[in-house]
Amino acid sequence: MEILDYLELAFIKGVGSKTLKILIDKFKSPKNIFNLSVSELSQYVPKKSAEIILNRDKIYRKLAEQELLKAERKSINIIHINHKDYPLLLKEIDEPPIVLYYLGNINITECSISIVGSRKYSSYGRLVTEKFSKELAEDGINIVSGMALGIDSIAHQSALKVKGKTTAVLGSGIDIIYPYENKSLYYQLKEEGCILSDFPIGTKPSKYTFPKRNRIIAGLSYGTVITEASEKSGALITANYSLEYNRLVFSVPTNINNPYGKGNNNLLKEGAFPLTDVEDIYKEIGFLKSITKNSEIELTDIEKEILKYLSKPTHIDELSNYTGIGVDELLEILFEMEMKELIINENGLIISKTVL
Repeated sequence: MEILDYLELAFIKGVGSKTLKILIDKFKSPKNIFNLSVSELSQYVPKKSAEIILNRDKIYRKLAEQELLKAERKSINIIHINHKDYPLLLKEIDEPPIVLYYLGNINITECSISIVGSRKYSSYGRLVTEKFSKELAEDGINIVSGMALGIDSIAHQSALKVKGKTTAVLGSGIDIIYPYENKSLYYQLKEEGCILSDFPIGTKPSKYTFPKRNRIIAGLSYGTVITEASEKSGALITANYSLEYNRLVFSVPTNINNPYGKGNNNLLKEGAFPLTDVEDIYKEIGFLKSITKNSEIELTDIEKEILKYLSKPTHIDELSNYTGIGVDELLEILFEMEMKELIINENGLIISKTVL
């Protein structure tokens, strides 16, 4: 079973996600990696990493098998980085999780904005979080946050109130409800949204897991919105990751005497985009506005798959390799998509009109 190979690779200690991504990009699968020699792997990663992978203990395979059994018992989904449902934006970062655990509908993560902030908040912080979460969710945008108390919870709840899409990224194993006060929110997200984690089942939250969680929040999203964050809020870590991944950071201005919003005003000093109206987001990420339009168009499964892949302009040959469809047949499909005003075909370079 393919997922076992990916789990085994992910469990190996001493090798980071960045190294594993380099190898997966080059050799396509763990099985191919496992069949190489140290000298072959060492051409792309440090020799020590190559030795750790190829001389790995058999315990990692056992851990992978046990993990899969736990997932089956608890009805937890696990996908690997090359699975068709793995979020494409997350795959683009330099340290993506090799495996992702999820509950709910992972396909809602296709077009996301993260909204994060502090656990302690003012009435103003609640107001602006509700405003932007609801307005974006009503426009078909998936709201990503961390299911923490405070601003994160308000962001999720606001999206759910308008029957919108929302995804929680946990700083624990996906089966661990933390904080426990959010038990009802957890189960609502499981049924009506999506819950993600890259931590093994049963992992307890700690000061080390939350920064790692924040990188996924940023990696899933076209931009990060800080609605209210104190000077030392963990939400600022998410903002920094967003900048590192060449994504946009938006900060809601606040009263200079508001201690809960000092982080916001500091971000504005550092060059974050001021956010006072949802149109500020659409001005900087123009293609988001067309998401609602596309959701109203009747799309075939292959059209959905093509649009999901077109996060950047892509040559038709690459698209043919990805879909497994011959160029001639693919041209017919792309012509239909042009008629629906979904894409532009510029001499074989396919551009989604949702990413213009």
